[in-house]
Amino acid sequence: MSRNHSNLGSDTGSGIVGFVLVAPLLVATFIAIGQIAMLVADKSVLDSAAVIGARTASAADATNAQGRSAVLNVLASRGTGFRPESIDVTQVRHQGLTYVSVSVTRRIEIPFLGREILITGKARAIDEASL
Repeated sequence: MSRNHSNLGSDTGSGIVGFVLVAPLLVATFIAIGQIAMLVADKSVLDSAAVIGARTASAADATNAQGRSAVLNVLASRGTGFRPESIDVTQVRHQGLTYVSVSVTRRIEIPFLGREILITGKARAIDEASL
């Protein structure tokens, strides 16, 4: 008695099964990478806005309001939907020097996780008027 084993070892359809099993993982991975890239880009914009705001407000003849305005200008370059939760421009005295400290906070929704987080950009610069 001989058996025909040619049909038992066939790989027909295994590629489709493998794709069906792996495709959702690949899609989820790409979506997660895209979400992380958007968070990093938003954090970078907030950091840049804080640095420019601190440098503007720390100029010898500048005010905190001008620093806040500079922050808003940087954020406006990102688009009308990019609105900050809060902008704080303060003077801080430390070891005999006065610093202008800027903090910009924004609430960001992460659709993939269904959550919102707060990200903050911070910067400080020595106030030239105190030198």
